[in-house]
Amino acid sequence: MRVKLLAARAIALSQTTLPGAAECAATATAMARAIDHDVAVAYALAASWIAEPVSPQNDRRLDGARQILRIAYDNSEDALAPVGYLMLLTALLEQGDIRALDLELTGRSDTGRRFPGIHESEPAAWFRALRAILDGDLALAEQLVDEQRTISQVKPGSDAVAVHTSQVAIIRWMQGRIGECEDALLAARRDDPERPLWAAGLAWLWLRQGRRAAAGDLFWSLRDLDGIPTDRYWLSTLMIMGQLAIELGSRTFAADIYERLRPFRDRIVPLGFGTAFLGTTARTLGLLAEKLGRHGEARSHRERAVELARRIGAHAWLTEAQIELAEFSQRHGFDDIPASDLLAEAIATSTARGFRELRQRAAQQPTIRVMGRFEVVSADGVRAEWTSRKARELLKMLVAARGVAVSREVLMDALWPGVAPARLSNRFSVAVNAVRRALDPHRHLPRQQYVVTEGDSVRLNIANLDIDMERFHELVERADAESCREAEELYDQGLFTDEPYADWAIAARGRIEGIWFDRAAIG
Repeated sequence: MRVKLLAARAIALSQTTLPGAAECAATATAMARAIDHDVAVAYALAASWIAEPVSPQNDRRLDGARQILRIAYDNSEDALAPVGYLMLLTALLEQGDIRALDLELTGRSDTGRRFPGIHESEPAAWFRALRAILDGDLALAEQLVDEQRTISQVKPGSDAVAVHTSQVAIIRWMQGRIGECEDALLAARRDDPERPLWAAGLAWLWLRQGRRAAAGDLFWSLRDLDGIPTDRYWLSTLMIMGQLAIELGSRTFAADIYERLRPFRDRIVPLGFGTAFLGTTARTLGLLAEKLGRHGEARSHRERAVELARRIGAHAWLTEAQIELAEFSQRHGFDDIPASDLLAEAIATSTARGFRELRQRAAQQPTIRVMGRFEVVSADGVRAEWTSRKARELLKMLVAARGVAVSREVLMDALWPGVAPARLSNRFSVAVNAVRRALDPHRHLPRQQYVVTEGDSVRLNIANLDIDMERFHELVERADAESCREAEELYDQGLFTDEPYADWAIAARGRIEGIWFDRAAIG
């Protein structure tokens, strides 16, 4: 009875104070071993799993789950069965054994025969929604998530809220509607302030929306990685932090996250008790390795991400991993990686399953070259032939602005100096449309895919474009020897060389020169 009480206390404390939970679980384990009693051992195993869930040794977790269920059945200890079942479902997901997971969810496994009806429990319902998410069956996933939200006991900060918020966010990401989740993430952060997952998730969302300063402030508020609780949300939180570190963190910080994640490199990453899914650790490790200039490791991790996502049938994550591996191979000249085949499959899957944003990413990015000879190649791989000198100049000015919105009047004054803006509205619209046609001649993608018009301003969506000037900035920021050599090759070609006297081109060249000389001064 003492072991049961300690185990129950460990489970309760895991919601509020992890060190206290771990201490209770450790005491329960020691007592169970001392008395050598099966039921006591099972309770201690359950408490240890809930109180100390972070471990790269998944086989041990799977064996523990099966041991709990066996003891529960042999001793008619029904209270143990739901915990053992949840532990089993989570371990199977982490291991990527989807066939065994499906057997458990249909009730046709040994667990279902021993505990009739357990496959209709609340954890099973959440996992069925997760399976629909993995399959990319968005309509069914949304239906199951809404149904479970209705019948679950939901209170602020509870696991049910965490599961619902996370599953809805993942569905919206797959639909290309992730921005709709901001209010839910803000509410989760307010209601559960001790869980850094929500702050990390918000920073990730804001960065995607271009709110870099706000994302950076939130990201750096979480920079004490040792302060992230090693609970069931630790791995998913650290994965998001790793993805943020690509753009917001220093190389030292990125390297720290990389080393912390590396023991989990083969892990399928659940969120919480496994009822939501954040992909593979291998994908995040690939992103971090590239930032660190470790291109061999980056390739290995990216290929592993494709392999893992394919094995479990996680269609959206497989599509994402294929796109990123193809883009990586093109950036670094890995000609033995079949980039075109990867992108073709990614386009086919995202079109079939309705992954709108992934479909856009899988389309070949238009390339814009402004360092050296000016050249534009469209999303269809066609080199642009310019019939409008003003449209050509407009595109260069937008490239020089680096994705920052520029007012129409400023652009019109530069293109047609001395002419009243009221007389230029139609001509300016024609120039904007000519730029859009150069980038997407057959208009396969939304109008705002590359050139964004917002009120009285215009900007390039540089995230969707391959621009050599942006590449230069990325290389200089990395600062490793290989990146510096590549940056120097670009710098030596010159910037906007066919615009020697334009004020905006002179200013852009001055900024590039300042960055390059500062880098040289640092070393």
